[in-house]
Amino acid sequence: MSATVAWGDESIRHKGLARPMYLMCACIIDDVPAANQSMRTILPEHSKKLHWRDLTNRRKRQSIDFIQQIGPLSIVIAAEESSVHKDERARRKCLERLLPVLESYEISTLVLESRTLPQDQRDLEHLAQMRTRHLVRTIRMDHIRGSAEPCLWIPDQVLGAYGDTKTGKLDFSEFLRENVLDEIIAC
Repeated sequence: MSATVAWGDESIRHKGLARPMYLMCACIIDDVPAANQSMRTILPEHSKKLHWRDLTNRRKRQSIDFIQQIGPLSIVIAAEESSVHKDERARRKCLERLLPVLESYEISTLVLESRTLPQDQRDLEHLAQMRTRHLVRTIRMDHIRGSAEPCLWIPDQVLGAYGDTKTGKLDFSEFLRENVLDEIIAC
């Protein structure tokens, strides 16, 4: 793996599972320019970003096919039981599982899709707390608007495929089996 940046997103699944899950995914992409170009080609007309929930089943399959063609892709998925009132806690728990694994793969930065400024700030404060507790040492975290960076669309698509596979809606198990390095499930 030659990449030093991972691209991350989250998804919350409340339907089709025994318990609601908060999922976080980090994708390690070796060829970022090729990934950006590929993802832009499948962006629906008049859309600012590619979002799984907005796609038809046909477009979902097409999206995963494009992602498979990007080249070396490594995926780390973390999940935590969630509830309507505890999503931020579940996010912190996922980050606590995800960031040390990324650091073990020598990833220096996790880029997440920006939410609100206070939420982004809470992520950074949590990272600082993780450093104080010696859970991570050097990894950094950045936040970027989803419409500005097509590489952020990839973890959205991966989590969509993961969630649809887990709930039996669609089957992307072969893609997941070939690309997921670590799956850290706490629920």
